[in-house]
Amino acid sequence: MHTIVAFSDAHGAPLPQKLLQVASEADYVLYLGDGINGLGEIMLHKGLHAVSGNCDIPCFPQEEVLELDGVRMLLTHGHKYNVKRDLLNVALRAKELDCAAVFYGHTHLAAIDDMGGVTLVCPGSPCYPAGAAASYAYAVVHQGKLTVKIVNIS
Repeated sequence: MHTIVAFSDAHGAPLPQKLLQVASEADYVLYLGDGINGLGEIMLHKGLHAVSGNCDIPCFPQEEVLELDGVRMLLTHGHKYNVKRDLLNVALRAKELDCAAVFYGHTHLAAIDDMGGVTLVCPGSPCYPAGAAASYAYAVVHQGKLTVKIVNIS
């Protein structure tokens, strides 16, 4: 079993203590871009996987495929795939890479969707949410199955 904390779009703001606590206990931390310069101690997490966003100096790749327990996941910020307009392009990219899920950012709006058998996860933003509460995604991969939920930070 693998636990994952995913978030994006902190834009250099201090990360909430609740997020830092949960991330320190997770096996993997996925940072989906925009604000990499403000990650602080998260950068030292042994299970950190990060991608650069459109507001970052490109110090990480723009996308990465991560496979855990037989579940392939595409990590991307999402701006290259126009995720603010629709999710079709990023879902097609995931299928092209044989990924069952996509973790993306850019919209600042937390959502979990399914498109053509691909689970699409946007964790929202822990610092600058669009509309609703600040949030992150918490996921578990166990025996080839991904379970994910959005966690609001109060």
